[in-house]
Amino acid sequence: MTKVSPPLFTPASPRLRWLAFSARIAVWLLVAFWLVAGTAGVVLHGWIVPRIEEFRPRLEAVATQALGVPVRIGQITAQSQGLIPSFELRDITLQDAAGRQALLLPRVLVALSATSLLSSGFEQLVIDQPVLDIRRGLDGKIVVGGVDTSQGGTNGTAAADWFFSQTEFAIKNGTLRWTDELANLSKPAPTLELRQVDAVMRNSARRHSFRMDATPPSSWGDRFNLRGQFRQPLLAKGAGQWADWSGQMYAEFSRIGDVSQIKQYVSNTFSIDPRSGSGSLRGWADINKGQLGGATIDIAMQGVNVQLGKTLQPLAFTSVMGRVSGQLLADGFEFATQDVRFDTPDGLQWPGGNLAMSSVGTAGQAEQKNTLKGDKLDLAAVAQIADRLPLGTATHALIASFAPKGLVETLEARWQLPKNGDLAAMTYSAKGRVTGLEVAALPSGVLRSHVSQTTGLQGAPHQQPGRPGISGGAADFDINQTGGKALVNINQGHLDLPGVFEDQRVLFDKLAMDTRWTRTQDKLDIQLKNIRFSAADAEGTADASWRSGESKPESKDDTSLGFLDLKGVLSRGNGARVHRYLPLVLAEPVRHYVRDAVVQGEVSEVKFV
Repeated sequence: MTKVSPPLFTPASPRLRWLAFSARIAVWLLVAFWLVAGTAGVVLHGWIVPRIEEFRPRLEAVATQALGVPVRIGQITAQSQGLIPSFELRDITLQDAAGRQALLLPRVLVALSATSLLSSGFEQLVIDQPVLDIRRGLDGKIVVGGVDTSQGGTNGTAAADWFFSQTEFAIKNGTLRWTDELANLSKPAPTLELRQVDAVMRNSARRHSFRMDATPPSSWGDRFNLRGQFRQPLLAKGAGQWADWSGQMYAEFSRIGDVSQIKQYVSNTFSIDPRSGSGSLRGWADINKGQLGGATIDIAMQGVNVQLGKTLQPLAFTSVMGRVSGQLLADGFEFATQDVRFDTPDGLQWPGGNLAMSSVGTAGQAEQKNTLKGDKLDLAAVAQIADRLPLGTATHALIASFAPKGLVETLEARWQLPKNGDLAAMTYSAKGRVTGLEVAALPSGVLRSHVSQTTGLQGAPHQQPGRPGISGGAADFDINQTGGKALVNINQGHLDLPGVFEDQRVLFDKLAMDTRWTRTQDKLDIQLKNIRFSAADAEGTADASWRSGESKPESKDDTSLGFLDLKGVLSRGNGARVHRYLPLVLAEPVRHYVRDAVVQGEVSEVKFV
């Protein structure tokens, strides 16, 4: 029997053959890469570096064509140390369209590499002691170093694409001049000069970051810092399309001398007039496709006075510190504070609290929806600030009608105005807790009269009950335009009840009650439960309800005076003051009869229904 020996080598599987083939390809690609890189390095070090001065006219021509402005280079020298050579350029000048020197670069250090040569760029640019002029003309175009950066210019776009494609761009000890011909047409703003400017810009495929430190004139403050991180869209047309970028900016100003100088450069650009203020600021700004989306600012300022609209009163603070944030919406804004403390020239003090407000819709053009949330809010300070914010005339009038004072421990409020801004059609809701409350009463403005069912005589007209007011109160409340409820306590205060009593102000040493009310069209229903009161004139307990009457078209009296249901116990009372608490639903002769008839007396343990 013949024995067959096994094969000495097992044939390779298809998978192993594929891996071996791929490995050979990878090795050859690596060898080819190094050959190309080596060749580029030899060309760079052996040909370009020794003859760099001969390339100066060509470099000037290429730079002139790329930037669209005349470029002159005084001298070029090269150093070949290591794999990446470096070049030194001196006395580079750029001129603007008017022939003015817009950029002077006394000394520029340039580092090249094989990859940067393939992309027609540089590995690193370091500019020492540059002098750069930035100018905004009357046409609104911004010219940087003689280059028009507006989107409409081909040269400006090409220059921006080139700049934001460089790996790293650095400036040391530079000077930056900003001239704005458009900011204030009546009185041109002087050129602003920043010295000791140190900046670095780093760019990658889709990301861009920068940092700049600069020293302003001494009257403006101390050295400040700016930083930014941005990303460009995946399908961006070019690296220089900065108007499409999104990201965040950060700024820190350790000492601000006088903010009023800023208005020379922003008064015709924004509806903001900074009149005075000094201190320190740091802030973060969100950028969405080149537009400011929102900002957060940490403030520590003194003597602040700023006007946020031409028709608004200035917003003024003796001192203010804390965090403020805001966001611009397509048709509104959001605003919030965190641990803000301030004093105003009027003597108002805000010891600290949080506030968040939003407003969507432009008054007179669309429905305006507003929300407000807060805690530890001084109502008088809130009202004063709100009157100086661009909230619309209708909202300002509403807040002024309440003239609120007190400390809100918690608050959630919403109100919505129709397109025409009619307050009568406004919807609103609010709930929270407040102490030391003062709210102004508001008469209804609607006159009513009553015809006696016994005599047939028509009484003197008087106003229908309006919005009540309060002073010295504390309340847990939940209200809206159709009604509400509140647990009310008053200590050494008063209630204002327009249209209820002849003398609408009722003084109390103490008052506690559970209040509920509903409103439907022109009908009002009020329930007062568990009333406990103590005043100079009386003391006792009571329950009361009042509802407005129904219209009677067939009668000369278009509306009755309503129906009052009152019951309680008067443990102590001054008889001579009883007439004061007779409601206006009683005929005037009845009320005056009681006033004239009872001139003295004391009552106790009197039950009334």
